[in-house]
Amino acid sequence: MKNKKILPMPVLILIAAILGTAVLGEGGYIAAKKIEKYKDKIILQENILKYALDALSAQQKELEKIKEDLNIAQKGLDKKKSAAVESARKAQEESAQNKISALEEKISQTKTYSLSSIISDWRPLIANVECQFRYSDTGRLYQKSSGSGIAIKFENTPSAILTNKHVLTDSNGYGADSCSAKLLDSDETLSSSDIRSSAKEYDLGYIYINNPSDYFKNLTSNFPALCSQKPSLGDEIVVLGYPSIGSKNGLTATEGIVSGFDGNHFITSAKVEQGNSGGAAILLKDNCLLGIPTFVTLGKVESLARILDIWTAVEK
Repeated sequence: MKNKKILPMPVLILIAAILGTAVLGEGGYIAAKKIEKYKDKIILQENILKYALDALSAQQKELEKIKEDLNIAQKGLDKKKSAAVESARKAQEESAQNKISALEEKISQTKTYSLSSIISDWRPLIANVECQFRYSDTGRLYQKSSGSGIAIKFENTPSAILTNKHVLTDSNGYGADSCSAKLLDSDETLSSSDIRSSAKEYDLGYIYINNPSDYFKNLTSNFPALCSQKPSLGDEIVVLGYPSIGSKNGLTATEGIVSGFDGNHFITSAKVEQGNSGGAAILLKDNCLLGIPTFVTLGKVESLARILDIWTAVEK
């Protein structure tokens, strides 16, 4: 058996070196390629990240722009809303004011109509009264008095002109010998010597008409309507009569309110003067006879006059 030939050591070392270099060279190439690919991947990721950041920044700016536009739009909307609210408020105020004005005008017209119709209803009943005073022994006339009265007919009593006691008596308390009464819508002059004054302290008297005409009977059969309830403070009234201050030839009407109470009297702000005392005080809300104006000083105007409750006259 032949022995194998073994290469010398130097040759083996050289071959090993060549093989090692080849292996190392291939490994380095592969490593370099891997590194290059990794770098490309890193660069790509960086580019993607940069793009994403740029897109996010752009979106952020767009969002801020949208928010700014929204703020501007909101301010404009708030301004328009405020203007609309103010316009609506002014429109409501104007509408309310128009309604108030219309209501006031309606009330004024209603009041004017009511007052006018009430005066028209009651004026035929208001009498202009004149009384004569004579000495009992000689019959000589020594005094005349005048005032207002109202035609009335209480149940179970004669027809009468209701007036004030001070119209029917002189300063010494002596009664008139005769009185005459003239109604506005009649040519008739009512005369009577049947004159009676209240025995109480009330300023109240009666001129009885014992033979009344048909006109007088019809007049008093329909009117007057007496107030069935006490008035309230502030209720409106009208006083009808023939005052010495005012119309000399016709009826006058003075308005006022019930401003207080004093026993059987109502205190009123309506002007009551010597001439129109004894006339009629009409409660406007119920169109009824409240009472007889009284408690005045001859020839002078009281700022707060009194009205005697009509039921005092009924009860005497």
